Amino acid sequence: MPRKKQEYGLNHADRVAEIERKFGRDQVEPVLAQLSQVSHPTDRLLGAIVFCAREGHVEEIAGLVSLANKDPTRLLNTATVKDERG
Repeated sequence: MPRKKQEYGLNHADRVAEIERKFGRDQVEPVLAQLSQVSHPTDRLLGAIVFCAREGHVEEIAGLVSLANKDPTRLLNTATVKDERG
């Protein structure tokens, strides 16, 4: 089954919707605050963080933000692998 474009979080509205879906409405602002700590944010990189975090595991966002700051290519590759494996 193909993914909905929203799942990739490539724009702000889609990221907010995915954060709400994965973690609940009460986690939207805390997650957005963590995403604001990405050194060189792009829609693709921010979307990869939200995409890679497992549903219900909001604690993974901090580690993914850290990875985005240290090795953004690795994070993007991780998102690609997750997408390919379904």
